Amino acid sequence: MTDDTRPTDPASGADVTGDQQWRTAARRTLTRLLTDELGRVQVSAGQQVVDITGVADIAQLTRLVGPSGRVDVVENPEQAHLLAGAGGYDVVLADRQPDHIDTLAPMANLLRSGGWLILAGTVVAPPVVYTSVPGGTSVIDRVIRAIHTFLSSPAAPPSVDDTIGLLIALGMDHVCTTTHTETSRGGGPGCTLYRHIAHHLNDQLTDVAGFTTAELSQFDRILEDPAVVLRLSNTVTLHAQMGP
Repeated sequence: MTDDTRPTDPASGADVTGDQQWRTAARRTLTRLLTDELGRVQVSAGQQVVDITGVADIAQLTRLVGPSGRVDVVENPEQAHLLAGAGGYDVVLADRQPDHIDTLAPMANLLRSGGWLILAGTVVAPPVVYTSVPGGTSVIDRVIRAIHTFLSSPAAPPSVDDTIGLLIALGMDHVCTTTHTETSRGGGPGCTLYRHIAHHLNDQLTDVAGFTTAELSQFDRILEDPAVVLRLSNTVTLHAQMGP
């Protein structure tokens, strides 16, 4: 007998361990990618940097700017305009979520001429199944696409091209994007997260999307198989330089 003591969602009975692990892994990925971007824009001693992401490596930032520099942290993006150094930062780290020039402009306005804006966020992308068990690819693809349909909302992140257009409209130059792809093996945090979501959306998946109970049970079973490898998400980072 196996003693399964994994925590569950009281409403659905679904395993939430994968959800927690995936979110932790996603934050670590964003932290690492933001650190890579700091190297690309050559953050150095004496510079002033502000983090509005909540996931940057503040200790690393502090080492880079040294005692003559300054690192500020803003937990609420809506309060960014209250910063004492507004208009004088060398680097601003922000979320890629803003989908309108009026919400992105306050971030850009924190920069001095020649300063760098670094954006990072997750891109919702169609599933890609790299390996699967016999007959599993179609089920994985259809269920995950349905899940993203139910989870999509007007607040979904804009496309990368839309973000680039906003940056250029704000007078920024030297825009560069980098895409990072995460994969997950069956039984891992990413696949467990999809299983959790499928449990939570069971009624929508059966009543609206038309999946049978057998198909959803097969999906759940497949995503526990370590032979399965699929794309979990794409993370994109962008940096752009404020013009004169």
